[in-house]
Amino acid sequence: MTRLQALLFGLGQIGCGYDLELPFQADQPSSGEATLSHARALACHPQVQLMAAIDPDAEARRRFERCYGVKAFACLNYWRRAMPNAAVDLAVVAVPAVLQPLLVEELLYMLAPRLLLLEKPVAISCMEGERLRRACATQPQLQVAVNYIRRYLPEVLKLQQRLQAGDLGHLLHGRLVYGKGLLSNGSHFVNLAEAWLGPLYPGSCMDPGEAFAGFDRDASLTLLAHRHGDASLLVQSVGGAGLRAGELDLWFSKGRLRWENDGKTISVWSLAPAVPGESHRSLEAEPERMATGLKHYQHHVLHSLVRRLLEPERSPLHCTLVDGLQTLEILERALDAGE
Repeated sequence: MTRLQALLFGLGQIGCGYDLELPFQADQPSSGEATLSHARALACHPQVQLMAAIDPDAEARRRFERCYGVKAFACLNYWRRAMPNAAVDLAVVAVPAVLQPLLVEELLYMLAPRLLLLEKPVAISCMEGERLRRACATQPQLQVAVNYIRRYLPEVLKLQQRLQAGDLGHLLHGRLVYGKGLLSNGSHFVNLAEAWLGPLYPGSCMDPGEAFAGFDRDASLTLLAHRHGDASLLVQSVGGAGLRAGELDLWFSKGRLRWENDGKTISVWSLAPAVPGESHRSLEAEPERMATGLKHYQHHVLHSLVRRLLEPERSPLHCTLVDGLQTLEILERALDAGE
């Protein structure tokens, strides 16, 4: 069986660290307790060959090599010297947002991957995001996906179809609670809300919040859902209290949808039967509960990309560079309005 050739840039937490100590079996997807890093997903997918990893940190390279038996290099030039004729199908970039545009420029100058997977946020500003877009545009055939992991989960995609079909009606109001930076963490759930609701645009900024990570803030604001009559989505930070959170609660005219804060469950309430003589209807007492599959999120992302490369007509990209840049623009505009 011919395997897709993959190259991994960055051996930090999402690149390699989150599940480094968990046992696994090579070429066996979801064979361990969790699949939380790019390295684990790549090593476990039977249709992918992880050729090498690149990271300037010597200790990170040693940890990776001990775990996966794959060579790691300090920079792209060293890898290219060692493998001068190697072709890359999939390049996975797992570096901090501040470094991502520059690294993408460098790798696309030297390589021509078929598909590029970027971390989120795609950049720390729209100006840097435009730099990234221009770099990717130098290779017109390049496909670019963004690692907003929830967009690739099977249950999220099923719910997206139900919402587009109008099963829950139109949005009345929503609330998003997050902590640890609007771009860094809150953008995960804004991006998910965009997938479920369609285009959002900034409303008002209630609290600019505290600065985070040098480029981010724990701001509280409102976003408006264009396809739902500008219904409001309240985005509220608890990061000022040192809390990390992530919950999206959406009320519709025919039900309610909530991504639970534990990340393990999505709950959906439908309308209860009408009661004679009552002017208003209640929701069902018990929701339909769905497991998100979040413990193996990085496998779901990678498997979607593998299908895209092998069966492009049947396999869409679930979160593109355009999607990632749109989320960044919405949040930058919202933050600017609060200053």
